[in-house]
Amino acid sequence: MPSWTRDFYARQAEWSGAYWGDVEERHRRRADWVRTIVGGPPRSVLELGAGGGQDAVALAELGYEVLAVEREPLLVRHIEKLLQDHPEARVKVAEADFYEINLPEGAFDAVCYWDGFGIGSDDEQRILLQRIRGWLRSDGVALVDVFTPWHAAKSAGHGGRVGRAVRRYGFDGEGCRWVDRWWLEDTGEVIEQSLRCYSPADLRLLLEGTGLELTGVKPGGMMDYDAGRYVEPVPLEQAMWYAAVLRPAKR
Repeated sequence: MPSWTRDFYARQAEWSGAYWGDVEERHRRRADWVRTIVGGPPRSVLELGAGGGQDAVALAELGYEVLAVEREPLLVRHIEKLLQDHPEARVKVAEADFYEINLPEGAFDAVCYWDGFGIGSDDEQRILLQRIRGWLRSDGVALVDVFTPWHAAKSAGHGGRVGRAVRRYGFDGEGCRWVDRWWLEDTGEVIEQSLRCYSPADLRLLLEGTGLELTGVKPGGMMDYDAGRYVEPVPLEQAMWYAAVLRPAKR
């Protein structure tokens, strides 16, 4: 994973407070959708970049066995605390970088990666997609959130306060990357991430040679910057992101 990510995601978690708290209805709605794609338990699910662990626990509440991989120690501690409050949830936590972790091949019915695909270069995305294919069973499915270039371009110049920080979006048109800049007004500290955006057509090109193919698209929501509110669901051509349904490619 690119070197800038460790500093960015550790500070983002600390400054925003967005990953704390208990499982909410939105996490349970996502888990219900996963069940419609994956099928009912018992099944094994791998979650990459598990954040605060709420999605992992929501899946476990439905009866899935979940391995939650998260690199940031602050977030891992929160997942462990969350599991103390949900002792029935069958969630194991691995504090690791999912570009480096060693997991058995063909061990999972599903791999989920929410709200983070696009870190690094196209080549780095392909490496990750190849790893995901290796972890999946032959009849498994990967569910990956992908940001859209049209919404990222529209967002440039917008932002607001998130927790202790101020956030402002930009867009790199040549690289097709969503730029996400955060800073603290009291100290002047600045962090920034950029995420590669893909239309479904772009994603199909990226998937070539990875062993995965795109079999479905579920549009997410959009930010109405004029009204200052998030709207969900919306048509794909308006959406900030979509959930890509990826399955092992047919030979």
